[in-house]
Amino acid sequence: MDARAALGQGADLEGGLDDELDAEAVALCRRLAGVLFPWDITRSLELALLKTFCLPSISGLLSRTGEFGQRPRKRYDDTGLMVAELLRHGPDSPAGAAVISRMNRIHVAYAIANDDFLYVLSTFVAEPIRWLERYGWRPLQPHEQQALFRFWRHVGGRMGITAIPTTLQALLALNARVERELFRPAASNRRVADATLAMLLSDWPEPLRPAVRGLLEAVVEPELAQPLGWPVPPAALRHLVRSGLRLRSRLLNRWQRLRPPQGSRFYSERPTPSYGSSFRLEQLGPPAMLERLNRPRWTGRQRRIGLTGGIASGKSSVGALLAARGLPLLDADAYAREALAPGSAGARAVLARYGEPVLATPGPGDGADVAPPVLDRAALGRIVFADAVERQWLERLVHPMVRERFAAELQRLAAAPAVVLMIPLLFEAELESLCSEVWLVDCDEAQQLQRLVARDGLSDSEARARMAAQWPLARKRPLADRVIDNRGGPDRLAVEVERALRDRRLGRDSSGRAKAP
Repeated sequence: MDARAALGQGADLEGGLDDELDAEAVALCRRLAGVLFPWDITRSLELALLKTFCLPSISGLLSRTGEFGQRPRKRYDDTGLMVAELLRHGPDSPAGAAVISRMNRIHVAYAIANDDFLYVLSTFVAEPIRWLERYGWRPLQPHEQQALFRFWRHVGGRMGITAIPTTLQALLALNARVERELFRPAASNRRVADATLAMLLSDWPEPLRPAVRGLLEAVVEPELAQPLGWPVPPAALRHLVRSGLRLRSRLLNRWQRLRPPQGSRFYSERPTPSYGSSFRLEQLGPPAMLERLNRPRWTGRQRRIGLTGGIASGKSSVGALLAARGLPLLDADAYAREALAPGSAGARAVLARYGEPVLATPGPGDGADVAPPVLDRAALGRIVFADAVERQWLERLVHPMVRERFAAELQRLAAAPAVVLMIPLLFEAELESLCSEVWLVDCDEAQQLQRLVARDGLSDSEARARMAAQWPLARKRPLADRVIDNRGGPDRLAVEVERALRDRRLGRDSSGRAKAP
């Protein structure tokens, strides 16, 4: 349902996630975070959060969202609760999958670079290791470090992060390289860090806050204080605070030998200032997004497969395979073209806005004196793909018409056991609620470009402009329930589609949690 479809650009031509996480790593990470080191790992992840503010690309985005300035406590609690639930339940459990789905749906609203995702992911491994080496009652053992690495690497794969290092050593090296080469001062660093510190200090009585602030700042290394714009505390104070943390760990070690911990103590199992003694996943996220985040999927008896992808990724090929199996195919591209058919309200609005430059020249004997004017879709395409404002205008015109056609067709096909909704801009237009499950047709960017140039006769720059008008596939992958790999030939694609049709495990219920098989 994009501008390309309305302009009649033609049909797509034919032509992941990480492996399953081992149960041992999940169980070990749960024990580390919830039983053995709950306080230390929480503190280490707070330090990890602080370190991400030293990258202006991250702090600048966080500052622009306003969440840290306006609602730092909610932002802090939301992050802590989601991380704790991942560690408590495991990323492949229904509860863990729901958390990852929600994180992905939040993140997709922002233009976050993969390199920034990579660094943040690396801190979730590096900081617990470093903190426990310095202050824990014992450091993490090698097999525990490896489990932590496997856990967060798997989570990163579920989030669609690419180029994640394949070894712990490589991930730690990436972490150190970013901190050495890319940390630098910026006003946004200071704003976000100060807002976070003020939030932490608000839990203390007013007279004690200056002293507590000094103690918290003393935990920060001098090389971290500089990009944050914070003063470097005296060396004697830093030594005193670190000695106190190490003493706490030794005393805790002795106490736990006498009275081993019973049960778990995750952040999500304790009351929080934002939500009290309990919370629901539907409460987590920026308030302005909650309506969208909590919009339920289709839960009726009819199976509704939302089929999406990037331009020239192979959606039409998959749609044809599904139609050959007898499934009704509702095509947003076809409805978008209908919206601009000669004589339609959409065509009249386009002509009123652009006039003669988008009017097709009639050929001899076309009856131009009696037939409604025809749009020159190629000319209109050159306008809207060169100007984001004009493209958005066209999509605001076409999208409501397409939604009306979907509603009418779904009502007509209400008795069908399954239907396919082929919508290129399914995520961009927030139409997941029409579907019980979402399939993404996936391929490499180079394949997209090659197919698009060959199919539509475009130049390289024109093809890239059309690709840039949609979200990249990397941004869509984490949001899909099923990724259909179209990097191979037609036979392989047919096998992928057949497997997806048989497997209904990836559908979601109205809360966003994975349905049981």
